Amino acid sequence: MAPLTVVDALLDALVRRGVRRIFGIPGGGSSLDVIEAAARCGVDFVLTRTETSGAMMAAATAEITGAPGVVITGLGPGAAAATNGIAYATLDRAPVVIITDSFDRETDAYVSHQAIDHAALFRAVVKGSMTLETGASPHDIGALIDKAIAHPFGAVHFDLSSRQAGSPARSEPPEDRSAPANAPEAATIAAARTLLAQATKPAIIAGVQARESPRALRDLAHELGCPVFTTYKAKGAIADSDPLAVGLTTGGIAEAECLSQADLIILYGFDPIELIPQPWRYQAPILEIGRVAGLPHYRAPMLSMIGALDASAAALRGANRSSGWTEDEIAGLKARMRDRLAINTGNSGGGVAPPVLVSAAKRHAPRGTRATVDAGAHMFSAMAFWDAEESGGVLISDGLSTMGYALPAAIASAIEEPERPVVCFTGDGGLLMSIAELATAVENKCRIVVLVFNDAALSLIDIKQQKRKMPTRGVRYPTVDFATIARGFGCQAWRVEDAKALDAALASAFRAEGPAIIDVAVDPSLYARQIEVLRG
Repeated sequence: MAPLTVVDALLDALVRRGVRRIFGIPGGGSSLDVIEAAARCGVDFVLTRTETSGAMMAAATAEITGAPGVVITGLGPGAAAATNGIAYATLDRAPVVIITDSFDRETDAYVSHQAIDHAALFRAVVKGSMTLETGASPHDIGALIDKAIAHPFGAVHFDLSSRQAGSPARSEPPEDRSAPANAPEAATIAAARTLLAQATKPAIIAGVQARESPRALRDLAHELGCPVFTTYKAKGAIADSDPLAVGLTTGGIAEAECLSQADLIILYGFDPIELIPQPWRYQAPILEIGRVAGLPHYRAPMLSMIGALDASAAALRGANRSSGWTEDEIAGLKARMRDRLAINTGNSGGGVAPPVLVSAAKRHAPRGTRATVDAGAHMFSAMAFWDAEESGGVLISDGLSTMGYALPAAIASAIEEPERPVVCFTGDGGLLMSIAELATAVENKCRIVVLVFNDAALSLIDIKQQKRKMPTRGVRYPTVDFATIARGFGCQAWRVEDAKALDAALASAFRAEGPAIIDVAVDPSLYARQIEVLRG
């Protein structure tokens, strides 16, 4: 039997943690060795058109499967191009492994062409970095990957030269991957039960960690009979159709009508990175049920239960069964919150009103369709009017809030779950940042409907510029004909300028076998009012 090589040790560690697919653009060095070693392990390689999108596809795959996502790049420019996607992974809490080509320390010490210190480059956006060399320890490789899948999830980095990829790894016995017990201490449970028993109107805010234990969230909410808000990342952890699900929280004012009445706020799997930078508005004590101790909260919890979320929630059963909330009260709060965001769905500025576009997509989409949402003003309507019924039913960038995410995420979803349709909500600016990936979608026969909110502007920034009473500069550009561009990639495509044409295009798009694009002229006039309603 041939000795275990460094690249084989790396792939073995990834496969042991559930990896089935790698994304990226190979350079001429170790990435070719990684692709070959992956093929021997039955791990597929998906060639993307940009490294940033490859990293985002890896991250979205991790969010869907729970296993680490993996992206490879060449050295220098390839590695540098992936940084935004790696920042997404860490700030949006997705476990990702990036493997970069590198020059060999011994044989290439003289080289400066394309040479970048990759560890230094990624230091701000990864949880750890390792240069793999002869005699690399499989246990150390596994330990770094485990950092990615330890809460809070994030990215880790391996640097690998082609010469070292084929060198022998250290011979070690198999890893012991038994998970340690993870439950809150008895004294903490007792204190939490006392705090809960004293509450008459508790309310729950569920965050990104809630995606791992959505059933426990629903059970806790229904035992308490209390309203539940989710962050963008947790949307669907309690179904939007659930009578206790009031809506989304961003840290703005839209949720204040409800949360200001609460006498206990329960943070369930919540991460402060999910909020916009505004002061915490509420005086009620906070009970944290979380996976990570010591997060920099906007307001310190009175008590933190740190451990497995389902175990913590189960430990609180029976602590409070006398909710002061009524079903009608919660239903009214939910209805008013949605009505405020709907505002006026007329076409005062020409084109289709964003809530109309999202609601029409929901009517036409097959049951179980997943949505991916890009950053921008259109996300307010997409998140409010696309109902999610399960955890992971919507993928969005929140911690980083990066543009250019929705299309790569949609592609990753369609590749991972080819029978599940995907609708991608993106603005014109976000799509321009990732439009080359339409070629990836066509090549992989992805069942995606891309809806472009086309208003020829960076609308969210345009509004901020107007609010500061500045002249309009640097935020608008000529209208792009995305339908024509998409047909050039091999997609089916439509250009839509009114609601009547929209219905016909949606009906055709959701019947398409591969990627379909609907370029929709939207009316941006209500965006400013939506921002006021949401953020104040």
